[in-house]
Amino acid sequence: MQVCIAEVAATGADLRTPEALDQIAANFQQWLSGGATDVGSQTRTVLDVARRAGGAPGAALSEAAREFTTGNDRAAGNGSLMRTGIVALAQLADAEEMAEAATAVSALTHPDPDCADACVLWCSGIRTAVLEGTFDGVRAGLDLLPAERRDVWTRRLDEAETHPPHHFTNNGWVVHALQAAWSAITRTVVPELLPAKGSFPTQHLHVALGAAVRAGTDTDTVAAIAGALLGARWGCSGIPLQWQQAVHGWPGHRQADLVRLAVLTARSGSNDATGWPSAQRMPIPPQSSRAFAIHHPHDPGVVLGNLALTQRAEPVPVDAVVSLCRVGTDPILPGADIEHVRVWLVDSQGHNANLHYVMDQAARQVLRLRDAGKRVLLHCAAGQSRTPAVAALYSNLATGTDAETALNDLRQVLTGGWHLDKHPEMQDAVHELTAERATSGPSARNRETDGPIRDGQEEGRELPRERINQLNDAIAEPLPKELEPDRDATQKQKRRKELLNERGAPSRVRGLLLGLALGDTLGAAQDTLPTTGPLRAGVSTQLACFTAEGTIRAFVRGDHKGISSPPGVVWHAYCRWAALQGIEAVRMRHRWAGGSAGEAWPDGWLAQVPVLAERRGSAPSTVAALSKIELGAGVTPSRGCHALTRTIPLAVAAAGGDPQYWVRQAREVAALTHGDRAAHAAAAHATALVQHCLIGERVLDSLQAGLCALPSLDQDLTDDEHNRLTAVLRQTKDQTADVRRLAQLAPDATAPSALLGGLYVAASFPLRTDLAAALSFAASAPDGDSVACVAGALLGAVHGAEALPVDLVSRHELAWVLDTLARDLVAQLTDRPSGTEYNSGWDPHWWGRYPGW
Repeated sequence: MQVCIAEVAATGADLRTPEALDQIAANFQQWLSGGATDVGSQTRTVLDVARRAGGAPGAALSEAAREFTTGNDRAAGNGSLMRTGIVALAQLADAEEMAEAATAVSALTHPDPDCADACVLWCSGIRTAVLEGTFDGVRAGLDLLPAERRDVWTRRLDEAETHPPHHFTNNGWVVHALQAAWSAITRTVVPELLPAKGSFPTQHLHVALGAAVRAGTDTDTVAAIAGALLGARWGCSGIPLQWQQAVHGWPGHRQADLVRLAVLTARSGSNDATGWPSAQRMPIPPQSSRAFAIHHPHDPGVVLGNLALTQRAEPVPVDAVVSLCRVGTDPILPGADIEHVRVWLVDSQGHNANLHYVMDQAARQVLRLRDAGKRVLLHCAAGQSRTPAVAALYSNLATGTDAETALNDLRQVLTGGWHLDKHPEMQDAVHELTAERATSGPSARNRETDGPIRDGQEEGRELPRERINQLNDAIAEPLPKELEPDRDATQKQKRRKELLNERGAPSRVRGLLLGLALGDTLGAAQDTLPTTGPLRAGVSTQLACFTAEGTIRAFVRGDHKGISSPPGVVWHAYCRWAALQGIEAVRMRHRWAGGSAGEAWPDGWLAQVPVLAERRGSAPSTVAALSKIELGAGVTPSRGCHALTRTIPLAVAAAGGDPQYWVRQAREVAALTHGDRAAHAAAAHATALVQHCLIGERVLDSLQAGLCALPSLDQDLTDDEHNRLTAVLRQTKDQTADVRRLAQLAPDATAPSALLGGLYVAASFPLRTDLAAALSFAASAPDGDSVACVAGALLGAVHGAEALPVDLVSRHELAWVLDTLARDLVAQLTDRPSGTEYNSGWDPHWWGRYPGW
């Protein structure tokens, strides 16, 4: 419907006039009769009534809308707000005229005052975003509202900034729709500009839009509302090119058509002096009138050229074109049906809002097309500045060539002219983007691509793995670096060690353990969580403590004895828990301490924690197996959740060592007490996912990375298991934070149920600010404690302990224990405090705390 308005606004028409409103209404009718789907009930109703009424289209539609609204307390739908963005571009020069136009266009279908106010506020936000590059215009728009309604909208905006998007559940109502969109925008942190690390401020658009999508209910409308303001703030160049390439819709428009309509609207219907954006062909710069085509020095499958090359009658032997300059509305190459990527990159100092991001995006599009086996033409107007800049970035991504070498090599072949040194911002951006990722060979390729270019040739190319592509299509998130198939395994392990040495590692491990514990507590309490006093730990938390302690002991034993079986050492840890619980305590002592009254057993510091001796829930299969004392003697055919929840701390070892080994150990630790293969698989897969969360930067990236890596980490993985897990992420896009969907995925207290439910919750609430809401939602599952355990561990591992609700952490009775275990796990993996068989360590008390017996 926004296109219906834009087709009128792009002519320069004053949208407040009856003539313009008539044309908009006629466009609405044409759109509806052309087979429009997913039309709001209010919009469809008033359009149908107006069509039968006849007369001037605008007046008929407005009258039908007034009749529908009169006496109807459910007439304040979100339909006019979702289409209002283009109105702001039509009235950039005058805020009051813009408010009048927004009200008039809204009234065609939604004359309710709340709808009019919402459209005015949002148009004010878009106008300011375009003119000043800030989000301040939404609140500034309060002055454009009738005085008697300003206070209520101030409170509504305040409320939106206080709560996450999913708080506004009735988002079919225009007020909740605006609040959900505003919440998604204002509560999302703007990333720093760290080009070499792939961090760009404009990624705020990506993350905030994701938050809007995950608001649930009428999520596409909320996202459309948020997207209009986000796009206005960050600009066309701030939208991922892959998203732009996917745009298509009524009446056959693509990305370039929408840009044309928007630019013409902002320019009051007129083209610039060169005829842009309406010209079929853009004029060729006089300094570059001679066409040229030169093979990229590092990949002959990339052709470097200029605008003149695209306008020759002779065919250019390529399969795709990446244009770094303005081009006309005609097909980029005459008579050729090829893929065309248009990049908004301005060839002058200070005129690129997102310079680093758009250059990086352009280079990655070349890489994507080459990975698909396509020959690519990369060009700008003259081929003398933008083209070599992006070509150098491509060299770095595809071959690992450093920026200086790439630019020098390009300068040797681009002999017709070189103007990049006259654009220091652009030249600096090349160096800043490649500062920390230049390596020898193709391993510098990033998380969005996969498979190296070999010797710069098309033949023999490693194409992206089919499974990874399926996941990328499902989640629409970038592929993390951890999945690069050409990365040396030793380097991966070294990087994992480095990650644990980093400053934030203890916080992430603490977040994992504390998130698990809070989930266990909240899930068990359901709606009876006390408002004051200590929060009780559950049995899953108790067992997880002994898993963490047993893991440390396994490392200590390996350091000093030269041999260690983690499942056997962890079994011993569980036996100590059982003895503390009074389960076969005498026989346990006789088995493990030889019956000696003088030997302290259970040993180690954890045995001195009183809470771990208290009964905190039921773990029947674990207790049944431990009652037999001997490993493997009492395993039951169970798939209960504790096989998974108690095993999660093994993910820390996987993050600091060989993940394949530790995923296998997770299977074996689960099998100590539970005999069902599905429980073993759930424990292994949870370990892999949490491990990736520990070393990842964002929740969805980390989950996707873990799922992509599962086939290589777990040799016993079945297609059915993998498909079920990937389906959860895919479904999260359409059914975010849906209580019924959670109950379907996690219907019982089994390990597979806990894993699917926890994965769904984590994917539904990926933002740091939503962690408390995530735990609360997870606790609503049929077996809330197991689901919340998994969700808490996943989210805590990514966001760190500081993201957890401090009021709950401070009251949890085992928080100090989990803090200590987390820090000791990291210390053991990185520092070996007790030393080794041949070298003394720096902590003489470590062996007493974690005896390797």
